[in-house]
Amino acid sequence: MASERRKRALSLGTIKKRPDFLAAQSGERAPTPSFVLTRAIRPNPDGATRVGFTVTRKIGGAVVRNRIKRRLRAAARAVFPASAAPGFDYVLIARPSAATRNYAALLDDMKRGLLRLNALPK
Repeated sequence: MASERRKRALSLGTIKKRPDFLAAQSGERAPTPSFVLTRAIRPNPDGATRVGFTVTRKIGGAVVRNRIKRRLRAAARAVFPASAAPGFDYVLIARPSAATRNYAALLDDMKRGLLRLNALPK
């Protein structure tokens, strides 16, 4: 069981290219208080789950944006390997409340977003 979880954690990749972000953002959306979670099926599903993060300048300066990205990355590492369905790309579009929301609430938002997208494995 632990090796299965570790294997899935290793397959959590990051989205880095604009076309991949656009493809994921054009899919399903699940708004939460701290971010909007979007999901799309990858063109060549190899079983890996990839996550991308978008934090715009509207939210704050570089320090605030980087802090939000670090918090969202940590929450994604905690929730996605055990909860997200494999073979999908996800994009988290941050909202201003992500900077001040406590970590437990971020985790709850992430789980709730995955539930709304019906992404939790059955």
